[in-house]
Amino acid sequence: MLRIRNAEGVTVLHETTPENTRKMIASEPLFAADTDDPTFLSAGEIKEIQNRNLKRQMERVADGSAYYKELFTREKIDPAKITTVDDLVRLPLTFKKDYMKDPEAFKLNLSNPTLYDWLWEVTYTTGTTTGVPTPFYNTINDAYATFQLLFRAMKISGAISGMRSVNLFPLGPIPHIGFFRARDITTMSLFGQGSFGCTGMPHPEFKIHRSFDYAVELVERVEAQALVGVASFVRRIIMKAEEQGRDYSHVEGVELLGEAAPRGMRDDIRGRLGNMGADRPFISNSYGFTEMQGAMSECEEFSGCHSPDPSLFFFEVTDEKTGERLPDGETGLLVITHLNRTGTALLRYVIGDYAAITHEPCSRCGRTCMRMEVAVGSTYASRTSELINLKGTLINPEVLRDEIANTKGVTEYQVVFTKKDLSDPYSADELIIKVGRSGGRPEEDIAADLEKRVQRAVEMRARIEFVEMSEIFDPTVALKATRIVDLRPTE
Repeated sequence: MLRIRNAEGVTVLHETTPENTRKMIASEPLFAADTDDPTFLSAGEIKEIQNRNLKRQMERVADGSAYYKELFTREKIDPAKITTVDDLVRLPLTFKKDYMKDPEAFKLNLSNPTLYDWLWEVTYTTGTTTGVPTPFYNTINDAYATFQLLFRAMKISGAISGMRSVNLFPLGPIPHIGFFRARDITTMSLFGQGSFGCTGMPHPEFKIHRSFDYAVELVERVEAQALVGVASFVRRIIMKAEEQGRDYSHVEGVELLGEAAPRGMRDDIRGRLGNMGADRPFISNSYGFTEMQGAMSECEEFSGCHSPDPSLFFFEVTDEKTGERLPDGETGLLVITHLNRTGTALLRYVIGDYAAITHEPCSRCGRTCMRMEVAVGSTYASRTSELINLKGTLINPEVLRDEIANTKGVTEYQVVFTKKDLSDPYSADELIIKVGRSGGRPEEDIAADLEKRVQRAVEMRARIEFVEMSEIFDPTVALKATRIVDLRPTE
């Protein structure tokens, strides 16, 4: 459902249709003024913009990317001949392991940088093979592009300017995009009124973090119209609020990110909000990742995650074994190519998810941009085996295994990804390290050491359980130990 302001400035619910979408855009001055929005252009017009931007981007990459200059030489590729998005198939895929191995090699070092190519900020994504988070560099050019991307993503989801929102992403020690892009949505993109839960791991010196209960109360106190955060955490906030009998009647939309939110989870959240007075809130599950610095939005639940600005990215789906581009509707590896970046720049980069895309016009809003289709049950993507998503953060299992195996006193171990309540498929994720030891070092010393190592490696707290070694690995039953176990339900 769309919320459209009437002549008196009151928002009224309407069915999401192409006609009503146009009315909603016309009713919002900021949206109406965005006359360059490419999401409604024809396929040919979008492709023309993408080709023009790709040609310039290839010149930047050929000039300033250490990784791709070496690749072009090794593979005997002339970057000047990659002038259209169709030509991209001549390039090999770039994988996360390549990026994590040497992230500095993907940062453009341009020969003649402009003012807009100066560094704006650094965010971080998956850990490197040494356990250090991988930096992702944004220049001024990239930051401005991201503000435009977020603005158009909010237009797709039907947000209105001036909305009161609460950012429920944790404020963590590593600058991930969740907390900061949710901040930018309100303060830079929609000129709204943003509040922050500021939960997260407390700092021993700076008392800037707030409690879970503070976040629950904050939503009610500021009469938030929109909630943004990691899906399972937002749901726990709503569950606690319902238990306390709070008034959440003002909530119009919930933006769930960081992990899949299948239909059952959305229905559960909507029902709980309805019990607290909310009138048919839009429970959206956007799809985003660090290498995009934003997310693709739904115009309606399960309508598909729309690419908010096709001038900035080209998406394709490829065959996992051959790397060949697959046609619309087929599931494969989701791949992104940057079309306008001067910081970290990636070409044919494998995100790490299986997905399916379409370029058919959306029957709900009428947009013609690429959008992701529901590919797995009632979710848009499923994680490949390369990385594991826990609490909205990608974990490199090899980093985790290395830290545990090198902890003094650990003889056998097993990493378990589970839920705090396995009977509730939408409860928060939990990380358990099962440890088998053979005497010597005290358990409390091993546990303390492991907790620090895991926190450093994957920025998460783990529950340490000491068990019999045979529970982890019985050589009379199995040839080798199973080090990673994921007990979380798939849907």
